[in-house]
Amino acid sequence: MRFLCLHGASTNSEVPQIFQIQTGGLRQPLEEKGHRFKFINGSLPTGVEEGLEGVVDGPFYNHYPRDPALPSAQLSEAFEHVQRAIESDGPFDAVMGFSQGAALAAALIAHHTKTQPTAPPLFRAAVFLCGGSPWEGSGMVRIVPQPDTYVINIPTAHVVGKQDPLYPESMKLYGLCEPSKAAFWDTGSKHMVPFDQKNTEEMVRVIEETVAKAMRG
Repeated sequence: MRFLCLHGASTNSEVPQIFQIQTGGLRQPLEEKGHRFKFINGSLPTGVEEGLEGVVDGPFYNHYPRDPALPSAQLSEAFEHVQRAIESDGPFDAVMGFSQGAALAAALIAHHTKTQPTAPPLFRAAVFLCGGSPWEGSGMVRIVPQPDTYVINIPTAHVVGKQDPLYPESMKLYGLCEPSKAAFWDTGSKHMVPFDQKNTEEMVRVIEETVAKAMRG
């Protein structure tokens, strides 16, 4: 599968490749099985993520303004930015996002389903790493899980961390996805993609499980 990869807030995907470094451990075994990953930067220049000051060089990007600001119209601009990447570098079978990148991917999937219900899905599968809670298309309110109603119906892989400040948001994102198609792993870690062997094996497992579901249709 070809994955479109969306980084977290105040980082980047391309040079100096923060998101590529974050996901290096879990990508290697997947790349060995033929999967490919395309990384793009967000479109909104910003400062560096707290804790990375002086560690890596910029530039750094958001996909849309961070809390407490509302994304509003800039969410639509983020949608368009991703759509342009799909048109220029796609097609992509799946999307993988970390934190704000995961929230953006989820919001885009839900928006596409809502506005184009008879169209094919944008992606056959999605991987959400420490995902934030997605916004509705207006960028003014979060999408809230509803009983027996799932706005994301493609196979999904969810990697969350019990010590992550965004853990409640990650669980809300999990609650938006069709349960029978959602694979789940709690690393027990903070807001990060762990590199230890156990977590790497389990993250790869849930992603491969998700890919297999997508391949079966």
